[in-house]
Amino acid sequence: MPARPTRRQFLLGGAGALGVAGAVGVGSLLVGQEDPAPPPQRVPVPPRRPTPTDAVSTTEWVGSAARHRAVRLVTTLPPGADRAGLPVCVALHGLRGNAQFWGDAGTRGVLGDAWAHGVPPFAVVGLDGGDNYWHPYRAGDDPMRMLIEELPAWLQQRGLATRPAPGDLPGEPALVTGISMGGAGTLMYARERVHLGRPVRAAAAVSPGLFTDWRVASRRPFDGEDDWAANDPLRFYRELADVPTGVWCGDRDPFIDATRRYIALARPEIGRVSPGRHDGVYYGSVLTDVWAFIGRHSRDTSAGVTTRRVG
Repeated sequence: MPARPTRRQFLLGGAGALGVAGAVGVGSLLVGQEDPAPPPQRVPVPPRRPTPTDAVSTTEWVGSAARHRAVRLVTTLPPGADRAGLPVCVALHGLRGNAQFWGDAGTRGVLGDAWAHGVPPFAVVGLDGGDNYWHPYRAGDDPMRMLIEELPAWLQQRGLATRPAPGDLPGEPALVTGISMGGAGTLMYARERVHLGRPVRAAAAVSPGLFTDWRVASRRPFDGEDDWAANDPLRFYRELADVPTGVWCGDRDPFIDATRRYIALARPEIGRVSPGRHDGVYYGSVLTDVWAFIGRHSRDTSAGVTTRRVG
């Protein structure tokens, strides 16, 4: 049987969510806890270097009122960093995955190498979003509300994003990235932040799960064609025109046609197609570039001022 968090771990981690939840009880939040199995499509572990460069990753359970369950919160930091001054990049996993993807040895190794080679430091925080395509799909399970309403309090409780740059909300992530379903979720989260008047500094989508046809999208968690259309980045791309965006996809990825179309329409700062499939080997091949893009924008407080280019 999967190990559940102890009552003490749950209560400590879920304090922020319980404050939002009001009348929602601990017992109801534990119902439907995510399966702790490792995520699919792991990034290969980078070759060992003489000096270890691995980032430091921790996993906690927090109680989410928006999702009515306990979820993992995975935090990855540069070794010895002052967490209070670090910009936070929220990271969204893919379908049938979970937040552990962002603390897995391969992902952590690529990130540690990027920091060791001069990429400006930032924190990466992943959360279990379920398989809802990062939007409200199942009743009582809203991962987007978790990101918007609950995550800032959890970050503040852990001493992250407590010294925001001008224009940033205390505790709110400054950046967002995601893979596959999480790549589409990245663009959806960036849109929500634009609607709130607090755009992210940058958004990076890897192998985004985009669709050009409802017959294909209908196999994913959308409540009918209207729900898909309302959350389709190919339709709302204009709303992200002022958000520095990077998009990466493999040339043999099943989402390549839709991703090429997004790049052609949105003309992101980086729109890169390179050899690869929809798998961990490809993710590992581009994550160095992704982290460099995130790091470059992590200190930029002038969201919306960028030079567009397609690479």
